[in-house]
Formats: sequence, structure tokens, C-alpha cells
Amino acid sequence: MQRFYFEALEEKDDSITIKNPLVLNQMIKVLRVREWEEFVFFNWVLDIDFIFKVISVDKREIYLEKVWYKEVDSEIDYDINIISALPNKIEKLEYVLQKWTEIWVSNFLFFKSDRSQKINLSDNKLERLEKIIIEAAEQSGRSRVPEFAIADDLDLSDFSWAENVFFHTKDNNSTSLKNVSLELGKDINIFTWPEWGFSVEEISAFEKSWFKRVHLWNRILRTETTPVVTSFYIIQNNI
Repeated sequence: MQRFYFEALEEKDDSITIKNPLVLNQMIKVLRVREWEEFVFFNWVLDIDFIFKVISVDKREIYLEKVWYKEVDSEIDYDINIISALPNKIEKLEYVLQKWTEIWVSNFLFFKSDRSQKINLSDNKLERLEKIIIEAAEQSGRSRVPEFAIADDLDLSDFSWAENVFFHTKDNNSTSLKNVSLELGKDINIFTWPEWGFSVEEISAFEKSWFKRVHLWNRILRTETTPVVTSFYIIQNNI
């Protein structure tokens, strides 16, 4: 059953009318919606999936009535946030947002690290990234849509409230991922490198802020691979 994020949905709503052009296009032209078909709608604030039946369809709107609902228990009890250096291609950004959303990451913050390359993010591209996050949440059965932001730089003191882990390609003075010790249930921030890794100055700043320095193994993973592997492993060992 197709699932849609519907921000305006309230628990008391017994019917909804779809007028958003993008959703209309998907339902009418892609899914070829018909009367009496059922769809799932959710609003992550409620942690509930609502099942609605299509009553009427035209090119300007779709009217649906509520059939039943069920509580959704698809989220972890703490936040796991990815703070990543901006990659060098928009395609990499799209990939990691989609995959991170699927594996329960709570929020995304990208920043311009010392070795980040220039990447042009127009308003249209930012809208596309938001859409990718929503579609990944719809597809994966999540009840929460992660937040996404971009920063020019970071003040590491702003992250002192959580467990902070930064990944590096070398094992000098670091802990392997399988041996990293994190406080169960506490929010976790995972800092991941850009192409060519973090600079010496960035590593020093992380260590002065008492961030845990972690390496993976003797293989060097791509920028877009590292967050997926590390966050999934940490989540599986902290639920």
C-alpha cells in the first residue's frame, strides 16, 4: 500500500483533500489512482499511519475518507545525527540523504570543511533534497521525517550535549568501530569526512573537544559510504 507524508494531517481528520500538484501528479499519472483504492498517510508528530480510501478523483483534487489507523513504532528512543562535510557532487548528497533516512538517522547537518569542494545548491536543488528525504521516509515505513541543514562552519561547543564520534581513515590514536563505547540511549553525533579526509587542524579541534576518534578498518571508504555503514552499525548496537 503506497504511503505518503501529509504534514497537515490531524488525528481528528475523517477526510482529506489532496490538491498539491506534485502529489496529484504522482497519484494520478504514476499510480493511476482509482476510486475505492486505499493509501496510507502519516504525520510524524503523531506516530500514526492513517489509512484513507479514495472517494473521488479529478485532475484538480482527490478526496479521501479515513478507514482505519494504526500506531507506528519505527523510531529509536534517541537521536542519531550525521554531521558531514559537504561532498563534491550533488549526486552524492542525494544518495546519502536517501540511505541515511532509510536507516533511522534523525537529522542531517552538512558543513564546509577545510577540504570540501565548492558545490552549488540552488533553491530548486534544496527542494529536491527535501523531497528525497520525504520519499525515503515514506518508502521505509518511518514515522519521522529527518531535518536537513547546511552550515558554513561549526562551533564544536554546540555539540557538547551528546556523544560525539568522528571518523578518520587512519587508526593512529583511535578506536575501531567494533570497540567504540557509547552511552546507551544518549543522543549521538557522527562526524564524517570529505574527500581526502579531515585536515590536521580539524582533527586537533575534534580531539580538544573530547570527541571520540574512530577508524573503520584497513580499507578507505568513500565519503558517501562511510555514514551509511557507521550509523547503521551504531544504531544496531544501541537499540
